[in-house]
Amino acid sequence: MQENSVRTTGNPKYKRVILIGMDGLDPKITASLMEQGQLPNFVKLKQMGGFSPMATSNPAQSPVAWASIATGKNPGHHGIFDFLGRRISDYMPELAILRMNPKNVFAKREAMFLPVMHGNAFWDYTSDNNIPSTILKWPMTFQPKQNRAKLYSGLGVPDIKGGLGRYAFYTTKDISKNEEGSEKVIKVKANGNSIKTFISGPNVAKLTTREAAKVDLNITITGDSGIEMDVDGRKVRADKGQWSEWIEVKFKLGLMKSATGIVKFYLNDVNPEFELYMTPVQINPKDPAFVISSPDEYVKELAEQVGLFYTLGMPEDTKAVEEGRTDEEAFITMCDEIVEEQEKMLWYELNKFKEGLLASAFFSTDRIQHIFWVTKDPSHPLYDKAYAEKYGHVIDDYSRKMDRILGEVMKHVDDTTALMVFSDHGFSTFRRTVNINTWLVQNGFMTLTKKITKEDKDGGGLFQFVDWKKTSAYALGFGSIYLNIKGREKSGIVGAGEEADAVSNDIIEKFTKLTDPKDGRSAVRNVYKSRDIYSGEQTANSPDLVVGFEDGFRTSWQTAIGGAPVDLMEDNLKKWTGDHIIDPSIVPGILLTNFQINNSEPGLMDIAPTVLSCFGMTAEGMDGKTLI
Repeated sequence: MQENSVRTTGNPKYKRVILIGMDGLDPKITASLMEQGQLPNFVKLKQMGGFSPMATSNPAQSPVAWASIATGKNPGHHGIFDFLGRRISDYMPELAILRMNPKNVFAKREAMFLPVMHGNAFWDYTSDNNIPSTILKWPMTFQPKQNRAKLYSGLGVPDIKGGLGRYAFYTTKDISKNEEGSEKVIKVKANGNSIKTFISGPNVAKLTTREAAKVDLNITITGDSGIEMDVDGRKVRADKGQWSEWIEVKFKLGLMKSATGIVKFYLNDVNPEFELYMTPVQINPKDPAFVISSPDEYVKELAEQVGLFYTLGMPEDTKAVEEGRTDEEAFITMCDEIVEEQEKMLWYELNKFKEGLLASAFFSTDRIQHIFWVTKDPSHPLYDKAYAEKYGHVIDDYSRKMDRILGEVMKHVDDTTALMVFSDHGFSTFRRTVNINTWLVQNGFMTLTKKITKEDKDGGGLFQFVDWKKTSAYALGFGSIYLNIKGREKSGIVGAGEEADAVSNDIIEKFTKLTDPKDGRSAVRNVYKSRDIYSGEQTANSPDLVVGFEDGFRTSWQTAIGGAPVDLMEDNLKKWTGDHIIDPSIVPGILLTNFQINNSEPGLMDIAPTVLSCFGMTAEGMDGKTLI
C-alpha cells in the first residue's frame, strides 16, 4: 500500500482538532492530583469525554513514542528504536535522533541533515488534503519535510555546532580533568575586574585542520553580585542567581560566510571564585543556521511574534545540574522560561485558529521528573528528607502548570472542536543501574581481551576491549541487545536463522531471571524479540532483543555507549533519579479527550488515525485504530 494512500468519507466530524502533548505525565500522579482537586481543568475535560492510561511504545523512550504517535505505526515502520543505534559497519554507537548528510559536500544549509523518521505523519495527510495544519515542537521531525504543513521541529534539533548541545562553564576554579564534565570547563583569569575569554562556535575548515570559530567575550565584574558582558559590542548584564537575557552571537565561518547563534548566561558566583554557566549556542530563530521549520520562514515568524527562544531539541540542561554547574533553582527557572516561550507560540497560533489542525507539545514536565523524582521515593539511594521537603512540590507544580495551560486552551474549544491531551509515557523511580554488557560477559555471550578494572573509564566504552571473534551478543543504547550476526556485523560469528534464535532464547531465558545481588529483587520483567514487537520495512535495522526492566532498574549510562564495567549492578547516584525506560507495561502515558472514545485500552498509535477520522479521513496501513 502506498504511503500516502488516504480515503476520505466526505463526512468530517469536527472542524478543528487540537492536540496538546505533555511529555512524561504519569497516570497515577495525574489521577491522584485530580482526586485532590488540584487539576480542575483535567477533571473538567475528563467529565466532557474521558481520562485513561494510554499504552506507550516499546521501548518507552520519547523518540520512539513520539514517532509512533505521529505515524500511527510501530517502530518497524518509522525506524526509531532508541536514542542510540549502532553503526553496522564497525559496531559503534551513533545518534538515532540526529543524522548528518554525508553527501552534502558543499555544506548547503538546506541539505545539512537527513530526516530520521520514516513515513508520513498525520499532519502530512491533513495538509495534503488542504486542511490547515500547524505543529509546534514535535520530536523527531528534524530536518523537517517542506510541505503545506506549518511545523517547528522539537527533539532532534541540534545546536549551532550540529550536536545535541554542550554548555560552557567559565570559572577561575581549578577543575580536575577527571571530574565529570571537565571538558566543558573554560578556565578564566581575572585581571582586576576584567575577564577576557571567548564563546566557541561551529568548526571552520583550515588548510590542514578544523578549528572552532570563536567570538570574544569580555566580562566586567561590577560588584559582588553582578557582571556586565560585552559580545561584539553588545552589552548585557547578569546578576548573581539570575538568568541573563538572550544574546545574539555572530560567528565568522570563512570567506563571506557567517552564522548567528543565541546564548543565555547564569551567574553562580563572583567571589571567592568566578563561576558563570552558558547554555549551548542555540540556532538563532531569527536567522536559522539550519532548516528547523516548514516552511523555512516559519520559525522566523514565531520569533517575530514571541521574541528569541530556546531552539535546541532538548534545551532543559539536566547535565549541568548533574555536573554541579547550575543548581536546582537555576534549572527550575530555565524550565519555567522554556514553557513560557512555548506557551507564547501556542497562544499566537490558537488566537488565530479558525479551522484545521493545531498540535503543540511540552517537554519540561519530563525533565523536571528526571531530576526531582528522588523527592517522591524515600527508598532511593540519594533520598534526603530535607531535600525532599524543599523540592517535593516541583513535580506537582508542573502538573498544575499543565492544568493551567489546558484551562486556557479549553476557552477555545466549542462543539466543532476535538481536543486530545496526552503524554507519551509515564514515570517511575531509577534506583539501580544494570550493566548489560557486563552480564553478557559473565554469561559467556561476550568476550573481552583484558580484565576490566575500576580504573577503566566507562568500563571500556565504545567496545574497546571486545574480542568480536568470540562474542555472540552486545548491548548499546538504553536496552537494545544486538546479536553478532555473520554477514551482517563486521566480524559476525552467529549464523542467521536457527543459530541466532537459539542464542536469543538463551539470553532471554537467563536474563529474565536476573536478580539484584543487593536484595534479591527481580530486575527484568521481559526481554522481547524484535520480530514479536515490530513489523515493517525498517525492522531489519532494529535491535534483535529489547529489554523491559522491572520498576527501579534501568540500563546503565556505560551500557549505552558500549561499556562493560566491573560491577553488574550499581546504585544510581546521579541526580537523574527518575526514568521511564523500563517495561512499557509499567509506564503507560495518559489520554484525555472531550469526546467519548470507543476503546477502554487506547495506545499512542491510535492518536494519528483518530485525528484523521475527526476530519473524515482514513490512512491505510496504520497499526493504530481510530478512537471515535
